[in-house]
Amino acid sequence: MNVSTQPVWAEEKIAGNKVRQLLVPGSTLEVTDEDGVLRVSNVYGNWPAVRTAADDVDELTAVLPSRSGHEVRWQGSRACTPQTVVESYRNAIGFRPYGEPHSLRRPQIGALHAVMGHWASGLGDPGIVVMPTGTGKTETMLALLVAARMERLLVLVPSAALRDQIAGKFETLGILQQEQIVKAGALRPRVGRFEHGFKDPDEAARFVAACNVVVATPQILSRSVGNVRMALLSSFSHLIVDEAHHSPADTWARVVDGFSDRPVLLFTATPFREDGRRLPGRTVFRFPLREAQRLEYFTHINYRAVFGVEDVDRELAELAVGQLRADLEAGHDHLLMARAESIPKAEGLGLLYRELAPGFNPTVVHQDVGITRRKAAVTALRERECRIIICVDMLGEGFDEPALKIAAMHAARKSLSPMIQFVGRFTRAADGLGEATVFVAQEPTAGASPLRRLLREDADWNHLLRDLTDRATLAAEETSAFDTSFTGAPDEVAVGVLQPKMSAVAYRAATAEWRPEAALTLCKDNERVLDDAMALGGEDSPVAWYVIERRTSVRWGAPQELEQVVYELIVLYFDTTRRLLYIHGSEKSSTYKDLAEAVLGEGSELINGARTYRVLAGLDRLVPTNVGLKDARDYFTRFSLHVGSDVSQGFTTAQEHKTQTHIATSGFDDGESVSISAAASGRFWSPTTAPSLKAWTDWCDRQGTKLLDSTINLERVFDGFIIPEDITARPPYALLGVQWPWQVYLGSRDRYTLTYDDRSYSLTDVDFEVDDYSPTGPFLFSLTTPAWRVAYQADYDTKGLVYRPREQDAVIVGSGPTAEPQPLEEWLNAHRPDLFLEGDRLIDDEGKLIAPRYTRRPYDPSLLTPLEWQGVDFSKESQRAERRTDSIQYYMSAHLQATGSFDVLLDDDGSGEAADLVGLKVDGRYLDVTLVHCKYSSKPAPGTRVGDLYEVCGQAMRSAKWRRQNALPLLDHLHSRAVQYARRNGSISPYEVGGSRELFTIRDQARLLRPRFHTVIVQPGLQVRKATDEQLLLLAGAEKFVRDTSAGDFTVYCSR
Repeated sequence: MNVSTQPVWAEEKIAGNKVRQLLVPGSTLEVTDEDGVLRVSNVYGNWPAVRTAADDVDELTAVLPSRSGHEVRWQGSRACTPQTVVESYRNAIGFRPYGEPHSLRRPQIGALHAVMGHWASGLGDPGIVVMPTGTGKTETMLALLVAARMERLLVLVPSAALRDQIAGKFETLGILQQEQIVKAGALRPRVGRFEHGFKDPDEAARFVAACNVVVATPQILSRSVGNVRMALLSSFSHLIVDEAHHSPADTWARVVDGFSDRPVLLFTATPFREDGRRLPGRTVFRFPLREAQRLEYFTHINYRAVFGVEDVDRELAELAVGQLRADLEAGHDHLLMARAESIPKAEGLGLLYRELAPGFNPTVVHQDVGITRRKAAVTALRERECRIIICVDMLGEGFDEPALKIAAMHAARKSLSPMIQFVGRFTRAADGLGEATVFVAQEPTAGASPLRRLLREDADWNHLLRDLTDRATLAAEETSAFDTSFTGAPDEVAVGVLQPKMSAVAYRAATAEWRPEAALTLCKDNERVLDDAMALGGEDSPVAWYVIERRTSVRWGAPQELEQVVYELIVLYFDTTRRLLYIHGSEKSSTYKDLAEAVLGEGSELINGARTYRVLAGLDRLVPTNVGLKDARDYFTRFSLHVGSDVSQGFTTAQEHKTQTHIATSGFDDGESVSISAAASGRFWSPTTAPSLKAWTDWCDRQGTKLLDSTINLERVFDGFIIPEDITARPPYALLGVQWPWQVYLGSRDRYTLTYDDRSYSLTDVDFEVDDYSPTGPFLFSLTTPAWRVAYQADYDTKGLVYRPREQDAVIVGSGPTAEPQPLEEWLNAHRPDLFLEGDRLIDDEGKLIAPRYTRRPYDPSLLTPLEWQGVDFSKESQRAERRTDSIQYYMSAHLQATGSFDVLLDDDGSGEAADLVGLKVDGRYLDVTLVHCKYSSKPAPGTRVGDLYEVCGQAMRSAKWRRQNALPLLDHLHSRAVQYARRNGSISPYEVGGSRELFTIRDQARLLRPRFHTVIVQPGLQVRKATDEQLLLLAGAEKFVRDTSAGDFTVYCSR
């Protein structure tokens, strides 16, 4: 006889937190009668049964119905202690090889063996288990709960939704009993859902004591007061961290650190992070994604890159909805998820999808949607009342709905780990569900490493996902192995958290031998080496580090009983090839002579004095930001610090009795902005922080090459310095151009919008035009857009350089949630633009004049390139959307195409342009970037007018900024500009050669390419035969600035 049962639960609440145990799962039960003893049983358990209810039944008992197939009723006690549950797990799971009946999957049994072995080894490190999405991480956790007979387990998850999902799995033991992997006699655990923080330690203790398993988020744990939280954590025997790539975060790390004396296990599909921070622990098991694909745990992915110059969102949505309809017609029960990058974008996409597919009931969920509506949306999705859901970082990690098979990524993830987490939602294999399809809207910044290969138009995600994942995982394991290879490290400090400043002194050793352990003998009376420990990277390792604990009296005159404790990090790196020992000390107060002698022995030599300044060599446009000066004769002014224009005193050759104690500089290294400083004492440094010890040693290697280069001529280095000059009045040089602060162009969170006359434009689409090129009076310029022109001036008064509107003021507003509109005048005076002046001069954001210290020579007229200009009207600069064939820009585009080769040639003419024409060409490992600046002539015939060159020289100097950051901001800018051009001109393409696909291909490769910039000035009003010194000096200044700041060449096209 068979009967059925509804689920039977034991439930209680403690301070609002649920504790539940599934005593009897809803299922069919077989009734047996042995010698008059009735029982009901199935794969979930075995219970006594009676035909008639009684009042004195203690044990949970089934009351049988009169007929087969009907439901039983239950009577008796539902109480069950956590200890009873744990005891029921004795011998409850068999370690059957995968493939046998009632066995775990291959990755699951492998992880189970590996974890049990790790715990048996006695190693105290947390164990890391790497299992791709869909291979059964949660069932592995359940199997471990039973196999290890964990007394009390805490499971840490990133979200409330995942908390409820994981808790539900533990409550039922997943499918382990259904598949007879765990024996029927094993009881389901008592599971607590930690939803509310505790204030009363007694309530907290009662909650934990009532549970076998507690599932919590770090945020909820942190809401319990300090002593209660510590008491909570100390009550658990084991910790499992799900989605463990979060574990380096502070709130997670505090929980993991609290289990230093108990077993910790971290589960993740992606053990790597974009910020480089490593997971705490060692990898004890990793199942490769390629194996998951081969065993079909991970379904096939069809990838489609979507390009759209005008409306990529609509094009992508139409394709995704079409795919959903096709899949449903083919008999596949598929669902579609669209991802947006912001709540406003999600709401807009909701309207779009409702327009395209109202019958699929598109629904939007995000953090501003109430939890009731969110749950209703998920229910509608699971019950197929809704087939399209639009989200912003919702339904992500851990969300399990196998029918989700179509992803519409209107905003691609920017790094590999979250991308894989997202895509994992769509790749869960199930019978009859078919393959997954992913549509990705292409936009340049999504191509940032390491996603550039994934987001190529022709990418094969089935190969690339496994290759990228395996490589990133191996890299994470190598970093972990590097960190764990350091033996003898102090317990309080992990190598993975070390981020030393880019700072060092260097000693030249007599031999290639060193004894780093000798450093431990040098402590003074008030010092000790933390834990008496030095971390060494293994035998023959070139790196060692340790921490000095130093106790000193407080400095404010308090009683002697009070001390202050300072911890100093010491890092040693010995380059045996060059025989250079680099020493870093976080206190930066010593040259560590005794330490070098102890480690290297006799004969070591500190590299100091003038030789230290060699690290400044090889850089362009070096600007000393401060200089220390020591006067050997003046007792009262023995040392002085010179900042700003005052640094010039640090280089006055007439005062030979003065020497520089240090020089701090900023400049350009191959077109990239850098800062480097050096002191005569021997220390050299940069203001940046090394993300790891490896990054610091690489930086030391680069400086060491210069330190040993005796061919470096320091006089030439110092002669090349550009000294900032304080000025109180407008300098007598023509203004050539104005440029927003560089940060505006980086695409950061602070995106500004400028509004005038009720018309708004992005700040980067607003251009500067110089209104007056005279060398006297206020600087006059205007801000221009296609809709308006607003005039401003800049001049010096008692407050320094001040910006004012000449008529009405525009209004600027940022993009942040608290941003308020403010007058542009106010913003300009807080964020001063750069002013480019003739003669390679610049007024910076502090109002200082930056002028090179060299004698300018006129531009060599033999370098001028004349063209014929047949059919060109010298007064027509722009070709416009209608492609005016008699314009200068049209002629230059045809000339460039006829004489050169480009992958992309783009018309970027207009307010906010990088140049009138931008050419891109990949040449081996180089990216050639051609910036063409055209300017009309003020007269129909060429001549000697210097005024015809002012603006175009300013444009060339301003455009040199695009060399920074490997030209990546330029490529992003060009994509944005191309989209705006097409919208503004009725879908007319700005591309003269190539198109958006070619631009994206270049963007994919750009990080691996070295930019070569070619700046081109076009002015047919300049005549080679009659070029004046004034014209040639102006060109010479522009050329010098462009070459220094872009590391590129400079060409001038003109008339004969």
